[in-house]
Amino acid sequence: MNALSKISQDVNIAPQPTTGSLQTIEIAAIDVAPNHRKPDPDWVAALREDMMHRGHHTPIQVVDLGGRYQLIKGLRRMLAVEQLGHVYIDALVQSPAQFGSDAALRLRQISAQIMRRELSVLDRAVNVASWRAIYETTTGMIRPGRKSIRVKFDPNSEESLEEHAELFSGTFSEAAQRALGLNKEAVKRYLRIAKIDAPVVDRIALHSIADNQSELLALAAETADRQGAIADLLLSQPAGASSVAGAIYVIDGTAPAPVLAPWERFSERFTSLRPPEQERFFDVHAAAIERWRAKRSN
Repeated sequence: MNALSKISQDVNIAPQPTTGSLQTIEIAAIDVAPNHRKPDPDWVAALREDMMHRGHHTPIQVVDLGGRYQLIKGLRRMLAVEQLGHVYIDALVQSPAQFGSDAALRLRQISAQIMRRELSVLDRAVNVASWRAIYETTTGMIRPGRKSIRVKFDPNSEESLEEHAELFSGTFSEAAQRALGLNKEAVKRYLRIAKIDAPVVDRIALHSIADNQSELLALAAETADRQGAIADLLLSQPAGASSVAGAIYVIDGTAPAPVLAPWERFSERFTSLRPPEQERFFDVHAAAIERWRAKRSN
């Protein structure tokens, strides 16, 4: 028995279907419980921008308490609609009789917030790639960002990936980029991951690798045939490999490259800098360097 079922049993709450009448109600008449999940303002801004272009199609859920309403689900959408200057909002209005008790109402509010599956890294990558492709298909370019440039590169080249990422991320405001995690570098990573062969994507969608960005990037770097072989090992029972590197070791018989510590990765990048760039780094981090020198002299 899951936690919500146990709570329902303890307070004698029968499962309630999501029924009610669709009404247009005044936003000012809606109350939000003090312990409702606090909305991320960047998410609200992102939803507002999306509604400006595509409208608001999903009603919020409220319970009618007689003259006023209490919100069950849809706080971010309600705030976005309010920020657009609207006084009214579409809502699925339910009766208190459908819940039977305050405890049942609160349980519905809790379940509306937690009983939803967040997108995995793989899900997000596939969706971002599809979203970007829709822009390309419908307009031939990415817009409306800082610039609208028709992509002229080989679609599978690194230059194309860079251009797609820059243009697509530029279609979002800074708030939306923060809320959605869609800045240029993030989009590049998602587009790389989305290059994983479609049959392999289906096979690993519910595996733990689906929410491991570094593992997905390592898998995406392999050919389609090797991706399939790696998936075979990751999904085999008992597990034939616990990571992409481990699967490659089994396939090729070569030990995976050691995982470098952050300072080791930085050291490799630092040594490739030109002397003036290294000196600028020293200037910026002079205090840390002096602290290190003082420690060495003691």
